[in-house]
Amino acid sequence: MSIQIYRDITFVFGPPSGDRYEGIKSTALRNDESFSKSFRDHMEGVFASMKEEHLLDDLFSFCFRKKINVNRTYPTYQVWAKQNAELEKFYLRPEDKFAELPALMVFPPEFTSEVGEKLDFAIEFKDAKFVSNTIREAFGFDWINIFSAYANEIDFEDVLSKGQKVEFVEAANGSWVSVYRYRGLYFYFDEVQNLGPFTQYSDIQEKLEQLYDHVQNDKFNSISYHLKK
Repeated sequence: MSIQIYRDITFVFGPPSGDRYEGIKSTALRNDESFSKSFRDHMEGVFASMKEEHLLDDLFSFCFRKKINVNRTYPTYQVWAKQNAELEKFYLRPEDKFAELPALMVFPPEFTSEVGEKLDFAIEFKDAKFVSNTIREAFGFDWINIFSAYANEIDFEDVLSKGQKVEFVEAANGSWVSVYRYRGLYFYFDEVQNLGPFTQYSDIQEKLEQLYDHVQNDKFNSISYHLKK
């Protein structure tokens, strides 16, 4: 079992729904241009708004209950040269055969804390999924796909054999959790041998009493360590 460390994460945006789609479609037909062109122009405004409002900072911060700065984004696109049923909204005319999907890249190794320090915990796929789902619902996209490139991975067996055991803490459910530090990240290992990244408690090197209070207040359990819904 291992945890992937991402070099970059790319959000690829499918077409919008409802009035937003109809508006972009009307613009494309009126200007005699492809839906892809009108959609790309529209998304330039969306990306600018997301940057101005620090939306990605806020969403990744919400995942971990601490301030995170994304710092850099890179707008790009993904091209489909052949027709695809999932992209039928892009084909406004019989001759339309390709689709250009707007995309936005982020770079987890460049994320920093509120004071500008490099993060000592990993950004996981479930975090990117939470961010994409929130954006999809807020802006009314049909879907957002996620692609990523790995920098490296951490094997959980190495965590146990090579990691530094910090301390036992008692979780709110009454179980005891061992805390390990390995390669600058923190992991838990509980009574029934569940092992995973101790993500939102990256300040564990500070007072264990504070960690203990934080665990109890968050009603931490060993399987679901993200925000409860």
